[in-house]
Amino acid sequence: MIKNEKDFWSGVMFAAFGLAVLAIARHYPFGTTTRMGPGFFPMVLAAVLAVFGVILVVRACLAKRRDRITGVALKPLLLVIAATVLYGALVEEAGFIAVTFASVLVAARASRNGSLLAQLSLAAGTTLCCFLIFIQGLGLPLSSFGTWLK
Repeated sequence: MIKNEKDFWSGVMFAAFGLAVLAIARHYPFGTTTRMGPGFFPMVLAAVLAVFGVILVVRACLAKRRDRITGVALKPLLLVIAATVLYGALVEEAGFIAVTFASVLVAARASRNGSLLAQLSLAAGTTLCCFLIFIQGLGLPLSSFGTWLK
């Protein structure tokens, strides 16, 4: 019997998403841990996500107190989806730095916690870390400033 509906449905969503990615990525070459193929990272990440989903489902069934879903937080849901769409649609034109900052800020506005200053700081810190990791460290072929500033 399901006692914690929030954990149960979160777990179902995680497991379903993980299994879907596993099904899609199964045709990519996996490689080894020392010579990773293009399928290594998505498959490992998807498997971990699916396992976490199953753990959440089991936890939801074994919970001691009932926790029911009372409604859907529509504003946060739409803001997170908008941030994802914004990133995908504008990363080439606006550039990695601007679109990462804007996407993190839009997604951060979904939270009821934190001031605007804290959310701006989060966006700046995340943008800096992502720039250092993905552009400088891994050398992703993305323009830092996009075509709008050329």
